[in-house]
Amino acid sequence: MGARRLLFVVRLGLVRLRARAGRQVLLATGIAVGAAMLAAAVGGSVAVQDRAAQRALAALDPSDRSVQAVWSGVPTQSDVPVATIDREARDALRPVGGREPFGVLLFREARFGGAVVNLGAVDGLRPWVKIHSGRLPRPCRPSRCETIVVGGEGALPRLSYLPVVGRATIADGAPLEGYFGTRGRQHVPILVAEGVRGLTRLRIPDVDLISRTYGWIETVAPGSIHSWQIEGFADRIVRASSELAAKSDGFGVSGPLDTLAAVHSTGQVAGRRLLLIGGEAAVLLLGFAVFAATRLRRDAEDVWRRLSWFGARRSQLALLSIVEIAAVAVLATALGWAIGAGLAAFLSRHLGAPAGSVLGHSVLAGSGMVLAAGLAATAALVVLASLRARLAGLGGRTITVADAAAFGALGAVALALARGKADAQALAAGGGTGVVLLLLPGLVVLVAAVVFARVVTPLLRLLERAGRRGPVPLRLAALSIARHPGSALVVASFLMISVSLAVFAADYRATLAQNVHEQATYAVPADYVLGEDLQRLVTVQQAAPLAAYRNLGDPTLVFRGSGSVSGRGAFDYTLLGLPANAVRRIDGWRGDFSDVPRARLARALRPSRPVALRGLDLPKNATEISLPVALRGDRVNVALMVRNTRGDFTALGLGDQDPGRRVLHARLPAAARGGRVVALRLGFPALAAFAAGHKESGTNAPVNDAFHGFATFGRLRAGGRTLGGYANWTGVGGVSIAGPGSVEFLVNRAADSLFRPRQVTDETPVPVLAAPDVAAAAGPTGELGLMVGGVPISAKVVGTVRHFPSVTGDAVVADLGWLSTALDAREPGTGPANEIWLEAPAAAAGRLAAAPFDRLAVASQRSLDESLRSDPLARGSLAILGGTAVVALALALLGLLLTVASDRSDESGELFDLETQGASERDLRRHLRLRVGMLGVIGTLGGIATGVVLGALVVDVVTVTAGATNPDPPLVLTFDWPLLALGFAALVVLAATLVATASRHVSRRPV
Repeated sequence: MGARRLLFVVRLGLVRLRARAGRQVLLATGIAVGAAMLAAAVGGSVAVQDRAAQRALAALDPSDRSVQAVWSGVPTQSDVPVATIDREARDALRPVGGREPFGVLLFREARFGGAVVNLGAVDGLRPWVKIHSGRLPRPCRPSRCETIVVGGEGALPRLSYLPVVGRATIADGAPLEGYFGTRGRQHVPILVAEGVRGLTRLRIPDVDLISRTYGWIETVAPGSIHSWQIEGFADRIVRASSELAAKSDGFGVSGPLDTLAAVHSTGQVAGRRLLLIGGEAAVLLLGFAVFAATRLRRDAEDVWRRLSWFGARRSQLALLSIVEIAAVAVLATALGWAIGAGLAAFLSRHLGAPAGSVLGHSVLAGSGMVLAAGLAATAALVVLASLRARLAGLGGRTITVADAAAFGALGAVALALARGKADAQALAAGGGTGVVLLLLPGLVVLVAAVVFARVVTPLLRLLERAGRRGPVPLRLAALSIARHPGSALVVASFLMISVSLAVFAADYRATLAQNVHEQATYAVPADYVLGEDLQRLVTVQQAAPLAAYRNLGDPTLVFRGSGSVSGRGAFDYTLLGLPANAVRRIDGWRGDFSDVPRARLARALRPSRPVALRGLDLPKNATEISLPVALRGDRVNVALMVRNTRGDFTALGLGDQDPGRRVLHARLPAAARGGRVVALRLGFPALAAFAAGHKESGTNAPVNDAFHGFATFGRLRAGGRTLGGYANWTGVGGVSIAGPGSVEFLVNRAADSLFRPRQVTDETPVPVLAAPDVAAAAGPTGELGLMVGGVPISAKVVGTVRHFPSVTGDAVVADLGWLSTALDAREPGTGPANEIWLEAPAAAAGRLAAAPFDRLAVASQRSLDESLRSDPLARGSLAILGGTAVVALALALLGLLLTVASDRSDESGELFDLETQGASERDLRRHLRLRVGMLGVIGTLGGIATGVVLGALVVDVVTVTAGATNPDPPLVLTFDWPLLALGFAALVVLAATLVATASRHVSRRPV
């Protein structure tokens, strides 16, 4: 074909596009919508990843997100001058973040002016300290260096050139904890000056012989590192570390590498999970392209016939089709890509990410442009191929190419399911998981479309037969559909695809949104959960009495511990003890956690008789307690174990006792007054234990590891009263009963031995709810041995729970009273509650932040819920899914509009025949509307069913939350029924309006 003929065909194609733009505009609109959806998903993914990175970095203290180089040593022992060390460190750190690092110097525990102090200096001290008295020091000079005290205790140096001008503390989050921190340690005074170079020039005798630490710190502002820069930033830290290590062994470099890796991994998980949306966009776009091509088929065939009659060659006809379709695809993709970029920019601004940078690293990047070009080419090829495809075989009795493709897709779906769940770790690792997610919607929809065609084909025939008894318009519409089943199937199938993807997006969004709330209530099963702060080591009993918690709301005492199943090695679980009745009312429970209702589980745990720890009650006014004792045999250590009124325990040590008869005395602390003596503890003598340990560590000589004897105890006296006797007491751990109040003991260093009252748990195992794996370890009667913090107890499984609020992994749940008695009977003090689950209004948050509760670790369900909901990854994912559902429904409406437009033109001959037989224009309109309505109902019903199946598959395979973490509790497919009802109501109204408007004027002449 010559260039002139080629240009003529191209010009003819462009002229035809201008002259017959109607249905081409609809085709272009569909392609543009699909392209916009894909571009928004690509750009939105980068936006949410970047915002998540900024949020994670902002949550860190400046010390945790700073990059530091450290050199330690004595200058006179180094081959490299200090000035060179300083220059090398700054040159290595400067490229990491592009900022000038500030210096730090520390002389650790050196003697100045007769006092031992930590003396240091910081370049730019003002932002990092909080002055309490005095003022900030002026910059150091060679003759005088002012300092401030920032911590420690002890004498200060009295040197005229090293004056103290103020007292301060290091500001919270300052990156100086490693140099001047005092947390958890006793320190000599810490003096800090302004200016590292000035301090090094201070005329201090023999200063070059003092060991010191130099530091160079580059703080990282949250907004200075974007998600696409994380890998490069981490590489620069590693490169700086290697560079400095090669220059001197004294150098070390640290940075937030672990945090950056975690942020990057989470962002990758979120981005790969959004590949589902990319796959959905591709399915919608290709589905619409196929559908639109079938609607344009008759017009294209008429053009080819006319041009062939005028002598056009097949190559010219093919080129004409390519020009028309390619022009539409390119222009539509460009327009849609631009619209999608705008949507991504809007989402970026909504999340607080820089829109320009986000677009530059996503839709407008080279990879984004390649994706757009590939999308346009794919859309054009699909339309061209569909223009020549035959529809007669669809839904027939023979096996078609579509059937074979469906079988292949079904096998691929089965293979994807066989790969296992795509959790956060699998998505972060990649390994083809992203490709599976990208293809999963298309594969499922392809299978569903072929099954749908097979089911709908006989349904259309039944519809035609049933319509014979109905009104004329209904009969004609059913007959028209049955006469052209291929075309009808394409329309219904496209509607099925659009509606199914809309339903899937809506359901998946509802599932993720519901799981956000479930995560909060599961992790914190009450308004507030209070527990021991591991840095302060204050228990909930020590922090405040139970009455103080009741003043805030409704408290529930809870025991939490970890343990293992006896005989199963390292088969670990979390043990919870809480009142049995509390099982019925705690937050975070879901019906699928157990096959048994919560009420029955609570009844199974409830004690049938009193299970309180038995003992001898002390008078509330008692200040001293006495114990008569007669000993024979070896020395033994004696102590009284008292359960305090607040629920914890006090051990009243009575010391090491030699054989003989005496009365032992002990002062009762305030917490123990009114408490209950629950055991007499007989232990290895303290001095003997120390001597044995020392002997073992220094020699190979044998060590006496057991002490044997007999003890007879008289009745305890406290507060002027004689307490009860020992009639129902027993021995545990090497103690056996020798008579009333008398025991024989054999004690060692391995464990303490007890003389205590018999407890209900001595004969009856503790009823527990257990995870399936734990329950499987039980014997035929349901009994099993549990090891809790080294304390063995006997339990009986009375129910199975797959999950339990506040527990990650396997759970074992028991009634608090029963569990505490079992633990304290074995080892007093191991069973008290260590958490309080508090139901209280939001106003209680302020009181919990103040004394005495500020010494505890407090978790707020409301705060966690708000934090999860405000997570950029969650917000972005939910927004993109919501937009996807709207776009899918919009394409369904566009498909209906294109169907009406093509039917008005392509079926004009049939409409003319109906008019000649007496049908009015009103009858023709009704005929078209009924035809489209029938196909719309069939496609919508199929779409709802397919969307539910697709949602169930995705929720089962992709076990990732809206915030791109592993879900706890697991995801469960959720339907937002009000939203779905509103969406389909809007779909029906808009569809009816569009169809009515498009069919208002019916062409009654054959075209």
